[in-house]
Amino acid sequence: MNTMFSTHAVRLAYGRTLMDGGSSLITSDGYDFEVPYRGFMVGGLSGETKIPLDICDSNTFHTIWLKYATEVRKLLKESKLSGVSYAVGTWIDKECIVFDVSEKVTHSRSAYALCKERNEDAYYDVEANKSVFIEKDNDNAEA
Repeated sequence: MNTMFSTHAVRLAYGRTLMDGGSSLITSDGYDFEVPYRGFMVGGLSGETKIPLDICDSNTFHTIWLKYATEVRKLLKESKLSGVSYAVGTWIDKECIVFDVSEKVTHSRSAYALCKERNEDAYYDVEANKSVFIEKDNDNAEA
């Protein structure tokens, strides 16, 4: 079975991170996952972990991935909202692999507001396949 805790999920995330520069695997039940195709991903739900690429082998990635998948499951169990989805997000930044927990939202304005609230630098536009950096002093979100 392919769950957030399966070798399949970890291998998919590791490969996408190394080959594509990042990965998000999303879940709404803490077990089954999917690759998001639309929406906006906003981090800041847990602390980021940064591991230098030269020491982040597949075993290290796997260990850290499981820590974040466990955090996603915990957040889902604690959530009072229905229909919420969280993801383990990974990306490469300055020769490090970064791990974070993110929340999927439908609208860019919601993503922008959450970034401001959580003091995040950017949100990720899934469909456009790009990070959208926000200006801390500007209250206008991208349309």
